Amino acid sequence: MRRVATAAVAAAALTAAAMAPAAAQEWPTHPVKIIVAFSPGGSADQFGRLIAEELSATFGQQFYIEYHPGSSGTIGAGLTARAAPDGYTLMIGGSGPHITSPAINPNVGYDPIADFTHIAMIGADGFVLIANPTLGIGNLADLVAHAKKTPLTFSSPGPGSLGQLMMEEFTRKAGVELTHVPAPNSGLMEVLGNHIALSMTGLLTSGAEIKAGGVKAVAVTSAERNPVYKDIPTFTEQGYPDVHGDTWFWLTGPRNLPPAVVDKLNREVRRILKTPKVRDYFQRQAALAMDVDVAGLNKFLADEVAYWGALAKNVGLSVQ
Repeated sequence: MRRVATAAVAAAALTAAAMAPAAAQEWPTHPVKIIVAFSPGGSADQFGRLIAEELSATFGQQFYIEYHPGSSGTIGAGLTARAAPDGYTLMIGGSGPHITSPAINPNVGYDPIADFTHIAMIGADGFVLIANPTLGIGNLADLVAHAKKTPLTFSSPGPGSLGQLMMEEFTRKAGVELTHVPAPNSGLMEVLGNHIALSMTGLLTSGAEIKAGGVKAVAVTSAERNPVYKDIPTFTEQGYPDVHGDTWFWLTGPRNLPPAVVDKLNREVRRILKTPKVRDYFQRQAALAMDVDVAGLNKFLADEVAYWGALAKNVGLSVQ
């Protein structure tokens, strides 16, 4: 009887082992949710909708966006970290929820590396500092002179975001004080209405208003001028070389996702990014791309966490 029982257990284990790869190979068998942790219309949303549409076409199942904005993306990140690791809840990871917020807030409720399965890089959006045109701020020298005479407010993707962190670095180097005011979509509508003076936001978010003249672009955070917005000088050109960085977005999910699912998605996202349609979109939007495997993505994110964490400590930025 004991030998029979042992044989039955062994057979069951072999059956389970055989079924696990099969389940991963069959994935997805029903719609897949992709959490966007910011408001509709922003950079994360635009990258999310782009990749969801392409993945839906590839796998024959709907990949759909579900919005959970708030707290610089940490609400959506927390939901993702606690989701079942079955491949049916994914997220557009980003610099705010996974890099800067955990660096300055010990109470976000998750580890940005250990509590996630980071899957595939999608792309990056450059940051731009915009101002309401009525203020007459044409460059950073104008901004500094204005701020020394009149208090100014600024917005960003949220408290603890990469945008806020870079602005804190700028104000520290410039010797001025600006008041951070959280607002949806980096405060674009508030800047348009002159309720907030400035915003450090993404080019994907503000590009249309920059081109239409609704807001004044003061400086970009890229190392060189953006090829689509050649008239906007960099922070470096204007005397602030330490204010630089791009906000990256990638596909991620809860920890312990099946390796076969992760491999499928990584290979497919990388293929999608090389298609003429998506390459043309990136070129028109001046978005950046990065072709890396899963190990390369995790190495990049670990380096980003270390770099921006150190900068947050230097500028004394903390959110409780």
